Amino acid sequence: MSRPELAQRISEDLTQGNIEGIRETLSKIHPSEIASILQSFDPDDHPKILEALDNETASEVILELDPEQREDILEDLDAEKIADIADEMDSDDAADLLGELPEQTAKTVLDKMDPEEAKDVKPLLQYPDDTAGGIMQTELVKVSQNSTVRDTINWIRQIADEVEDFHLIFVTDEYNKLLGQISLSKLVLATPSTKVTSIMEPVEVTVTPYIDQEEVAKIFQKYDILSLPVIDGRGVLVGRITADDVLDVITEEASEDMLQMAGVGDSLHPIYTPTKTRIQLRAPWLLLTLIGELFIAFIIVYAFQPTLEKVAILAAFIPAIMAMGGNVGLQTTTIIVRSLGMGTIKVNQMFKLVISEMKVGLALGLICGIIAALIGALISYNQPEVARLALAVFIAMVSATLATSFIGVAAPLVLHRLDFDPAAASGPFLTMFNDIFGSVFYLFIAMLIL
Repeated sequence: MSRPELAQRISEDLTQGNIEGIRETLSKIHPSEIASILQSFDPDDHPKILEALDNETASEVILELDPEQREDILEDLDAEKIADIADEMDSDDAADLLGELPEQTAKTVLDKMDPEEAKDVKPLLQYPDDTAGGIMQTELVKVSQNSTVRDTINWIRQIADEVEDFHLIFVTDEYNKLLGQISLSKLVLATPSTKVTSIMEPVEVTVTPYIDQEEVAKIFQKYDILSLPVIDGRGVLVGRITADDVLDVITEEASEDMLQMAGVGDSLHPIYTPTKTRIQLRAPWLLLTLIGELFIAFIIVYAFQPTLEKVAILAAFIPAIMAMGGNVGLQTTTIIVRSLGMGTIKVNQMFKLVISEMKVGLALGLICGIIAALIGALISYNQPEVARLALAVFIAMVSATLATSFIGVAAPLVLHRLDFDPAAASGPFLTMFNDIFGSVFYLFIAMLIL
């Protein structure tokens, strides 16, 4: 059955108050598909649809929703229902869910949760969302250093319902300090009477709870691992981070960088983020750009009006010069921001990076400048200033691409060094700089030559 057909059937059941019909319709649908269907319904219908789902399915559906939509739905659910849903989640997901609730509501939900589940979630609430502690889960498989392989397998059987998708067994001492790890395959192939310390391997890398989640993602990429133990300052094992958690981090960080580069600076949903909030987040950047562009207009009118009156065709090439400079700068910034995010370049390589990108900018400027100059000469071939006009266009094009190449490298690196998001170097800032430099410098060159 197609998604529109499913939505139509659910809509009919809602009209008739047939909750059992909704439950039957959705019983064989994957939670991610249910989340997609949910988005096509009026927000007032969301709680009714969730009520038709069992708590486990509802918890998976909730996790598939955008944060803004999830927040909107949670407002309409009572604390008892939210607690039931949170009980079915991994500790890290439950902690994230509680973190999205108002403080008093979160406390009420925590009190109504299963005591064992709440005990796993409470420690995670102390960590910021964007840290290793904020994305780790406390459910893991750990055994004492005195355990045998037989003991470990029996223990895994006992906790199989509590810990899902584990790939490593962690070995700890009597103080819960991490000593080593055992892969599941190695455990299964070992003799049952063997001590775990005989087959454990040293832990290649660990993190502490307050390390930034971006650094965690880089570690997963560098070491090609599926699970990463989290230890405190004393070496005590407090949790683990899995590859699926890191995938969410990578998606989140990529979305954040895209929004920063667009000059928005925060997570926005076109439906569920309030209109007032969207205006407040977007207006300052647009106003900043507008001020810069009006500044350009002021300079052109008062400084270069005689030049434009003398050779009006000069104005026709301003958009081309600004566009080429802007595109080169944006390409450069995108490459640098992505490389910084992936950890493939360092700030101390700034000089080498600037020289390298400016070489590319110069080459692109020469190619585009020659073409633009030839087009300019063809357009104005019957004017006496044709050669000087073509020269002005050529110099301005090369200068614009060189300048934006430099800014495209330097700005993200400087911001990164100052602990700001390097993605903020693009968008309105790069656009404004490019327009100011491209148009003003072009007309300045033209004024000198003509």
